[in-house]
Amino acid sequence: MSLQEIERREQLTVHEFVRDFLVPNVPVILGPSFTSDWPALRDWVTEEKTPDFDFLASLYGDCTVPVAECDTIYFSDQKRTEMRFSEFIEQWRAMPEAKKLYCKDWHFTRDSAYRAYEPPAVLSNDWVNMYCDMKGKGGGGGDDFRFCYLGGRGTWTPFHEDVWRSYSWSANVCGRKQWTLVPPGQNALFTDGLGNWVHDLRAYDATKFPRLNELRTIEIVQEAGETIFVPSGWWHQVVNLEDTISINHNWGNEFNLACMCDRLQEDLRRVRWALRDVADMDAFDEYAQGVLKADNGMNYAEFVAFIDAMVDVYAGKERGWLQAADAYFRTEESVRGALLKIDAVLGRLLDDPETTRISGLCNAISQTRSKVQLSFPLKTG
Repeated sequence: MSLQEIERREQLTVHEFVRDFLVPNVPVILGPSFTSDWPALRDWVTEEKTPDFDFLASLYGDCTVPVAECDTIYFSDQKRTEMRFSEFIEQWRAMPEAKKLYCKDWHFTRDSAYRAYEPPAVLSNDWVNMYCDMKGKGGGGGDDFRFCYLGGRGTWTPFHEDVWRSYSWSANVCGRKQWTLVPPGQNALFTDGLGNWVHDLRAYDATKFPRLNELRTIEIVQEAGETIFVPSGWWHQVVNLEDTISINHNWGNEFNLACMCDRLQEDLRRVRWALRDVADMDAFDEYAQGVLKADNGMNYAEFVAFIDAMVDVYAGKERGWLQAADAYFRTEESVRGALLKIDAVLGRLLDDPETTRISGLCNAISQTRSKVQLSFPLKTG
């Protein structure tokens, strides 16, 4: 059952975005004005509004890129391979539809000093990538969640929820995408008895997913130049309707921190259930956290380290990192609001029985929470 289309906004202040979309956790399409000054829209696209393969190859040709084979299934995703970007472009041009290759999750900002874009102000309060950058600057080998996707007509991304229950945004440099968005709270309709979810909403086994036809969805076509905001916990599937390039971020901040905590706790419960036959092994809790980190990319200790880094940003020690966010997020009211939300999540973690099973974690959380609570008088006068 398809619901009404999501709202489109040609203009939107940061305050309006927070009030109307971040807080209620609902999607929105941002109009072309939000990306009109991006160099990528000038340089990566021909006069015919198609990908400028020659320019892209001159800039990134020798880079190694991840490529999905869209006509394959590999667990809940598609088979992945790597190739030189120039080779990917050659195959795309030679067989645009015969072989559906999709360059996706490419960390392209690490492969060139070329500045293709800057996130719009409404999307600038990005704790996830801030934390990655802080780790990288400190010699911790920081990753990031800034990606480029390039694919021809018919390439697609299977049905999924974003990593860590993060937000995501996706801006079309050129081309059009068909999005199917699923509002939260419907997991029972698209998962089977083993916890596996449907791979493709367009073609599925009705005996495994007998209630999928009850799923409430929102269908939207994203045009060139438009940016879609996908909230936390909104599962989605995406199909390219023509040759398309997009720039994407996974991101998060104080407004979805509790959602990220929910996802981590849910994932640990799934891990412990999967490992239930070896639950009496020595150091089982540490082992479960290791599996959680391998599967999720984050475990409890890493999540606490992430929160602690954000406390240092908001409480003043690393305040310079906040300059990348719009001034709205740097006001006294916003800073206090962020710290209050952090404090609430830390309180939840202290009340989680899993926390007590991890050596030293309760102490680490308490120390971080003390920094938060000590900062309040400084923020309120």
